[in-house]
This record gives sequence, structure tokens and C-alpha cells, in this order.
Amino acid sequence: MVKPTFLCIGVQKSGTTSLINYLSQHPDIFMKKNELRFFDNPKRKLTESDIIKYENEFETEKLIVGEKSPSYNYLQFAMNRIYNYNPNIKLILILREPISRAFSQYNMNLANKNKTLNDVNDQQMIREFEEEENIKLSELKSDGYYYIIRGKYDEIISFILSKFSRKNLYIGIAEEIKADKQKYYNDIISFLGAEKLNKINENSDTHIRKYDKSIPNILAKKLYHIYKPHNERLYKILGRKIDIWENYYDELKIL
Repeated sequence: MVKPTFLCIGVQKSGTTSLINYLSQHPDIFMKKNELRFFDNPKRKLTESDIIKYENEFETEKLIVGEKSPSYNYLQFAMNRIYNYNPNIKLILILREPISRAFSQYNMNLANKNKTLNDVNDQQMIREFEEEENIKLSELKSDGYYYIIRGKYDEIISFILSKFSRKNLYIGIAEEIKADKQKYYNDIISFLGAEKLNKINENSDTHIRKYDKSIPNILAKKLYHIYKPHNERLYKILGRKIDIWENYYDELKIL
């Protein structure tokens, strides 16, 4: 029975599966290959027996032990449960530009239904997004598709930091990590308390998909205006703008 020392809590479609491959290169780090989703099941009572079963999933003698479940970050009841389990656990949060993240999730969900973007028109797509436009994080009682709300990073982080110390939260930017894997994966390794690797195998990415079509401009514009105030508050939390995101918005020509 092993207690995890860290959790990768998301976000979905930000490279968290690849993170498993990169961290597993380190001899002192064990990361579970599959998503355990222990804290996000509202029907699970987290009894002593449940916790024992959870900790038995980590079959290792290594001291730095973790799992990733991207649903944890935006479900406030899940974050409360994690805090009650271990208020000192380390959390890894990888953020992806929210428009492309939402569109990637939409594509994934279509694929799960054996559909592609060619099976839906722009108006159908927008209606699916609009269905959840006014849902609040605090209202969520279980995991779901939630394309829009998963990208309101300022609200997500603010709630996490209302529970956990800032030193326990690593916030990475997916696009920056992809551009300099040696630097940023080593930053995560250091955050977890391990020695940096001299050389990281940079060909360990997974779930790289190509889409039939690019995001419709009408949807990109709608999402841009939804996320703009959230991004501005996020930048204040981080103490900087994310230039690679802003360059993407310039390229979309939707400002």
C-alpha cells in the first residue's frame, strides 16, 4: 500500500498522457499509466476500504508516486476530497490555450461516437457549446463533457489555491512545454523533488490527432470573447501574459 505524493489534475487535452511517459523516464518517479479517477466519483464514499484499494494501485518502491486524472481540476468536490486526503500533496496543472483545448475535446467526443467534423454543421456545433455557457463550476456534481467551463482557468486555479498552498501547485503551459521539453519536464521533475535528467527522450508524445477541419471562425470568435476576461485574470494570477496564446489569437484574426 503506497500513498501518492503527487497528482496530475489536468487539464484535459493538454498533454497529460504524454506527461506520464516523460515522468516515467525518471528512475525515482512512478506514475500510474491509467486514470484512476478516485476522487471524482460522487458515489464513492472514500471509506477506509476505498482508500486502501486506491493506494494498492501504486505497486512500487519508489518514493515519488503519482497518477493523473484530468477531471479532478475543475470539479470542486474532487479538489475538496483531495485536500481532505492529503493537504500537502503536490499538484500538477497543465494549461492549454482554451479555444483549441475546447475544440480538441469536441473532436475527441465526436470520435468516441464514431463521428467526425464532417457529420456536424457549424450551427449544430455552436448549439452544443451554448448548452453549457452559463453553468458554474460550483454547480457541478459529476464529470461531464463541459467544453467551455474546463477552460475557465482563473476560476479553477482560484478555487484550488483557496485550499492548497501555492508551493504545492505547479502550473505549466502546454504549448511552452511542447516547445522546450527538456526545460519544462525537468522543471516538473524538480517540483516533485527529484534530480533533473541530463537527457530527456523528447519523442514520447501520445494522442496526437489531426482534424478533418479547422475550428469555424464563428465558434472561435464566440469562444474568444468568452475566454478573454478569464485569460486576463489568469495572466494576473501567473504574473505574465502567455505570449504563445496571444499570437494564436492574432493569427485567428478574430480580435
